[in-house]
Amino acid sequence: MVPDLKYLLDTHVWLWTVLADARVSRAVRRTLAGLPAKQRVGIASISLKEAAWHLARGRVVVVGMPWPEWLRQAARAPQLEILPLTVEVAIASEAFGLGFPADPADRIIAATAKIGGLTLITADRPIRASGEVATLW
Repeated sequence: MVPDLKYLLDTHVWLWTVLADARVSRAVRRTLAGLPAKQRVGIASISLKEAAWHLARGRVVVVGMPWPEWLRQAARAPQLEILPLTVEVAIASEAFGLGFPADPADRIIAATAKIGGLTLITADRPIRASGEVATLW
């Protein structure tokens, strides 16, 4: 994975952060604000698909430009690292316990964090409660 990368943002946290949404917890805001200027944060590549789905259906609304251009710009943020779906991530996504959420995107995101030794920043209670991956909220 990427050297010095410590955190992986769940899709909703990435979108909320970019949009300055008040739903981002204080702990997460403090953590992200306290990162060194050159420190990058990651998202799993599947988060791009999830974001596009939400944007295309109006579940996440952006103003000032068409959503495809907004997504392109958000994905090019200099502090963002988009982590690929690898064979190891795919395998790890199927190794979680029975109580782990069944949603394939959630599993890929969590597996990306686990394989990369990253802390997953997520508001998703079932993922946090599973204990399967280090989380912050």
